[in-house]
Amino acid sequence: MKVQLLFQKLKRTISTPTAIVASISIVAITTTSFLPVHSHSTDPQQDNIAYAMLNTDESGNLTEVQDEYKSEPVVTIPTESPSATDIMPEDKAVEPSPYESIVATIVSETLMHTDQKGHPVSMQVKRQINGNTSMQDTAKIDVKEAALTVDMLRRDTGNMAYLSMPAPPEMPPAAQLELTFTARAQQLFANSQLGISIQAWHGRMMMPSTSLQSDKEDVTISLGTDEKTAAPQGALSKSLEFVVSEWDQSQDVWIVLPLPKEKLSKSELSHLAIYAEYPDGTHKYLKGKITDYTATSKGIQFATNQSGKYTIVKTKEIL
Repeated sequence: MKVQLLFQKLKRTISTPTAIVASISIVAITTTSFLPVHSHSTDPQQDNIAYAMLNTDESGNLTEVQDEYKSEPVVTIPTESPSATDIMPEDKAVEPSPYESIVATIVSETLMHTDQKGHPVSMQVKRQINGNTSMQDTAKIDVKEAALTVDMLRRDTGNMAYLSMPAPPEMPPAAQLELTFTARAQQLFANSQLGISIQAWHGRMMMPSTSLQSDKEDVTISLGTDEKTAAPQGALSKSLEFVVSEWDQSQDVWIVLPLPKEKLSKSELSHLAIYAEYPDGTHKYLKGKITDYTATSKGIQFATNQSGKYTIVKTKEIL
């Protein structure tokens, strides 16, 4: 009877069926709930709010209902309808990167012309291809790559590491490799008495351990060719431009330029030389020796300690 009387009292305050349904739904969810409901008042100056407090037991059965009047609501819920819009934020156009990331490998030079896999070291190289005209690879050897290379040479034997990049589907006529050798990496190689061989697209450069400057700054080496440079008279190869920063000119590096595919006689080979052009405008001929360039081709190896452009040429006289 108490519950029935309480509901009758609640009906006098809450007159709309909608409010009763809302009250029942709250009882099913919470143990104690407050439901604000507007009451019908005959006084236009008064806008009272009825609050019904509903209590339930652990089984969810209604145990008590209390109601009271307050002049201020506890919670105000906005009832405005959402407004639709056809305006969407514009997507910002993202320019495609001109670079792609490729994986270069460093192996022991003693294994580079064999079928043995060894323990190669992988490193990331940034490549940019400009149509069918030119290509540039950019890489850095820091202490991490140097430490892995030293460990690889310890396991695979050898005292020279060989760095090479995968070739593109179509080789452009001009290609350049720019490699930064950090001071920490140089120090690690020099302390281990190891050198590194860098295979570019139109030549190879070898830096023995004595050429590494462990007490200097980072060294950037650039090896490349271009189509704008006029070939010297009697040229048999592309001109390889070798540029190195922060270099001690008392130390030599070795460069190998590939010989043409056609076979040359002993007489023709004896008339080959390296034509060197230096940034100050001077030039001279350098003598080299025949060596292996790849597993199936030969090249001419020579020593230099200066930046410049180097080309295999035929000479009238034997150097």
